[in-house]
Amino acid sequence: MNIIKFDLDELEKREDGFSYYILGRSYDLEENGASQDAKKALNYYEEGAKKGHPLCAYSLGISYVLGLGDALEKDPERGEELLKNAYPKILNLIDSEETSEVERVYAKFVTGAYYYFGLGGIEKDYKKAFEIIKECADKGHIAAIYDLGANFYLKGNGTEKDLKLSEKYLKIAKDAGLKRAIEKYDALGYEDAR
Repeated sequence: MNIIKFDLDELEKREDGFSYYILGRSYDLEENGASQDAKKALNYYEEGAKKGHPLCAYSLGISYVLGLGDALEKDPERGEELLKNAYPKILNLIDSEETSEVERVYAKFVTGAYYYFGLGGIEKDYKKAFEIIKECADKGHIAAIYDLGANFYLKGNGTEKDLKLSEKYLKIAKDAGLKRAIEKYDALGYEDAR
């Protein structure tokens, strides 16, 4: 499976909305080799939102709902407003011929989060979330691969519980260096017997 990877130094030079989204995600969720830095993540999300990028607006919204370390005080009402406004723009991004395939995969992944968590007025639907996240995982989205192992197959959300598939997907994410996958894999006691 080919994992989508990003060079953070290259993204820094681009100064576009999608680059800011990936940079924010990277520092928020310790992806692409970044160490967690909530202030940096917030700065990138805000810069991308100022440029009108809907994935950055989504990230700000989810950060207000769930919190973002010490960098942002929770404000669920503000978060839901941002999430509601971002959703149709994310759908437009997915449908746009100008959107790169990688950006499209990341935008689809976000719609999966809307269904998984029931965000922005979207009704929670684990089955729909699973279908979207599975499609993104098959295209190399590392967080989607992690989610298949940690949230869907492990817990039976939107699909049948399957610990072998949970282990498989967590191992892929772990082997790709995703910190939370390494921690989850070890915490579950999965063995590298292969």
